[in-house]
Amino acid sequence: MQFRASCAALAANSRLGFTLPEVCVALAVLLIGTTALLGEWNFFNREVAGERGRLERFEDVLSTMESLIMERPSCADSASLLQALASSRSPKSELSQSSTVVRLKRIPGNKHLAWAIVEREGFALKRLVRCR
Repeated sequence: MQFRASCAALAANSRLGFTLPEVCVALAVLLIGTTALLGEWNFFNREVAGERGRLERFEDVLSTMESLIMERPSCADSASLLQALASSRSPKSELSQSSTVVRLKRIPGNKHLAWAIVEREGFALKRLVRCR
């Protein structure tokens, strides 16, 4: 009879609020959920940062190719071409330009056409350009 009375007292007390085990379980579930959400947030931020870097590299390759099209480079050599492109850019993009490779392949039989190939870390653009 004593056990039933204590169960009835616990039931009456639990109607007034939550018991300590219920609060501990709720806090543990909240902690696990918060940890999982923060882990996903960090993963998302790393993915966005990587995507920004890839986009910047692609924009760099694209702007280099556009400047090749606009400037009509000399078909003679690629080394002086890359230096001329780097000097015409701003200092910020000049630092990021260091790993961009620009090559010109002359078309046999036509001295005013060449294949311009611009490469940088996984991105490559190839286009036929007019040259001097």
